[in-house]
Amino acid sequence: MIMLFRFIDFNTTLRGVAIIAITLICSHCSAEDDDSNRSPLLRSLEYELIGINPFTYEFKAVAQDPDLDPLIFTWDFGEGTVREGALSETFEYPAGDSYKVTVTVSDPAGMTASEFVVVNTVPTEIAIDLSIEHQTIEGFGGFGSQNFPWTSGPFTSERFIDDMVNDLGVTIVRDEVPTNLEITNDNDDPQVLNLEGFNIQEDYPGHHRPLGSRLDFFRDMHAANPDIKFIASVWSPPPWMKANNMVDNGTEQNSAPEYDPTPESDDNQLLPENYDEFAEMAVAYVKILKQETGVDLYAFSIQNEPRFSQSYQSCLYSGHALRDLLKVVGKRFEEEGLTTKLFVPEDVGFLGGIQNLVDPLMNDAEARQYVDMLAVHGYAFDGISAGSQDAQTWETMYNWGAPYDIPLWMTETSGFENNLSGALEMAKGMYTALKFGNISAWVFWTISGGNQVNNYNLMDVNGNKSKRWYVSKNFYRYIRPGAIRTEASSTGEILSLAFKHPEQNGLTIILINPSGNDKVGKVTGQGLPAEYEVFVTTNDKNCENTGTIKSEDAFMVPGQSVITLTGAMPE
Repeated sequence: MIMLFRFIDFNTTLRGVAIIAITLICSHCSAEDDDSNRSPLLRSLEYELIGINPFTYEFKAVAQDPDLDPLIFTWDFGEGTVREGALSETFEYPAGDSYKVTVTVSDPAGMTASEFVVVNTVPTEIAIDLSIEHQTIEGFGGFGSQNFPWTSGPFTSERFIDDMVNDLGVTIVRDEVPTNLEITNDNDDPQVLNLEGFNIQEDYPGHHRPLGSRLDFFRDMHAANPDIKFIASVWSPPPWMKANNMVDNGTEQNSAPEYDPTPESDDNQLLPENYDEFAEMAVAYVKILKQETGVDLYAFSIQNEPRFSQSYQSCLYSGHALRDLLKVVGKRFEEEGLTTKLFVPEDVGFLGGIQNLVDPLMNDAEARQYVDMLAVHGYAFDGISAGSQDAQTWETMYNWGAPYDIPLWMTETSGFENNLSGALEMAKGMYTALKFGNISAWVFWTISGGNQVNNYNLMDVNGNKSKRWYVSKNFYRYIRPGAIRTEASSTGEILSLAFKHPEQNGLTIILINPSGNDKVGKVTGQGLPAEYEVFVTTNDKNCENTGTIKSEDAFMVPGQSVITLTGAMPE
């Protein structure tokens, strides 16, 4: 038997891949060996939403005929329209319903195959209720200058200031109180402040760069936006004030040991007899900053992460020790006429550990009067991985200060992967903290620093920006100080937040779609803007202005995206 091969290009393609059909022809086969006509094969029916207002779907059938017969495609679009068409068809639908779309393929002999899909034109409702008000926002920002304070800089530049103020929209900047500010005691009396005895220019081994190295950064930021809030945290008191006479714990280990009320020479603790000296140093920092730069320090933290004794700059406290120190510092600020606020405890770790620091502060009326903000660090409560998603935890922390009208701040977080997935995790962390923790401020760890972008900065020293920079921009630039979070709710997988700006008479809506599927949203509510500008961050967009939509329009919320809508409220 002789077999002949006939190669026929079959012109149906799927995503650019040609399907080649091979027919075998037998020269000595009888008619009895011929196969009868076979049914067409309908491999799949795919669809994609390619437009809205009206909803426009593209449908694609993947089909072939085993006998290589030509196929006829009959489309039933589910709303009454039935017609012959091609492999691919586009159809428009009115909003507010679902439709069963069926394609039937048939060959000349009348053999058929069918598939169907159901498309939905009901948008996800994003309901805004301006009558329900939550926290007032103080700002968004992060730690540091252009480069880290333990490097040789640079600490400021025209490009960096423009990125911070005009691109990202930073409104809070956190700095450290250098451990070499009072490298030796300024005098023997903590009640007599001698500013000449404090160091702002000299470098000392084992310490970060002195305050003077970054004064131009303060000046430049203040000049670019005089309303920026500068805050500062102590990582360690000067060594001479501590039991171990070091800035750290003197080891390569990090731990959370028990506080020793009678510290020994190896304890990484501030000596109680130096509480007044510590308060004097805090006053000096505030006054020197004002004197040298014109900046009024907005808020001061007496200790970063006080439950931990670290291999880097650190100091250990119990809740009672932190309470006692706060009372000394708060009283001294009052006596000096300083308006700088105080925030505590800036702790990280499991919830019970944080509460052990907070309870002594809240249960002591004298100490509580000096607590202007409760501040926590937004890491997961193992202290390693990034931002806790636990709504109940955030609600609990907010309720510690709520009975006393003490707001909750988040003053440090990092560790989110340097990709879109990490940026979306950070956005979800911001959403959870803002919605359930009612936080009034969000402060990232380092905004800038190092020679490359990593999980711990938003931008490197040369101005290369991460996807987390642009997701942050969706929040930072369009939610301004004084904004009031108002009620926002949405169905499905879209997360929503809304903020009204009384001074600007505007509204900002933040939408997060962490799923891989595109969604369609529609804003509803009373007294809302007539139109919105839309800013989109996706894998290929960086807080990009994609135009304006009308309030009655549905709009696309792409899969794995963060979207900001901004609009002017009606007069």
